[in-house]
Amino acid sequence: MTDQFGILEQELAHFTRSIGHPARVAVLLAIAKQGNEIEGEVIDVPPLSKATVIQHLRELKRAGLVNGRIFGTKSKYWVDKENFEKFKTAFAAFEKQMNDSLETTG
Repeated sequence: MTDQFGILEQELAHFTRSIGHPARVAVLLAIAKQGNEIEGEVIDVPPLSKATVIQHLRELKRAGLVNGRIFGTKSKYWVDKENFEKFKTAFAAFEKQMNDSLETTG
């Protein structure tokens, strides 16, 4: 059924679904605040347990917003800047379409 929608709608839904949990937003922000590359550890995101952080990292990786290896002490991961830019571009296009539509119907 999703093939009935355009690329913008599909891409934006994919990314927003991946950050649709506040813990995932917190994980992304924590990675960015620590310099965008985490190696040899699972990032500390209070009040989340390490196991919960790992689950959210895996979801973010599945969505393409995080890249790398997520294996506890053998971890190395980072925010995938290229895919994050795609997300920002898709959201900006959505925002423009919404604003244009609201202005013409306002």
